Amino acid sequence: MNDQEAMTVRVRDAKPEELAPKPRKPRALSPRQLAIRKREQQIERVLNELGAGPASQIKKIELEDNEKLVTIRAAIARQIKATGSSVNLGVRNGAIYLSRGPIPGARGGRRPKNA
Repeated sequence: MNDQEAMTVRVRDAKPEELAPKPRKPRALSPRQLAIRKREQQIERVLNELGAGPASQIKKIELEDNEKLVTIRAAIARQIKATGSSVNLGVRNGAIYLSRGPIPGARGGRRPKNA
């Protein structure tokens, strides 16, 4: 048997779709990622309500036992910055207050003292 007879090559027309990468199935989210996504959706819903409502409307966000004030405040601030919203954020007595108008007692309303 000859070397050329043993080696046969099949040649056929190929389609561009065969070269395209196959879409991967999305990986299941971890419980932590699910909790973060749920929290972000709730924050987004509250910000949308504030944007559609009157400027004098104030929303109070009370924390659950497993939530930390710093974490929730950072998540809200991140959402406000990402959306370019004009919502004001204030923290009082372990709760977070959101409003489009000024929040009473907030730092932004004070004037500097004259020397």
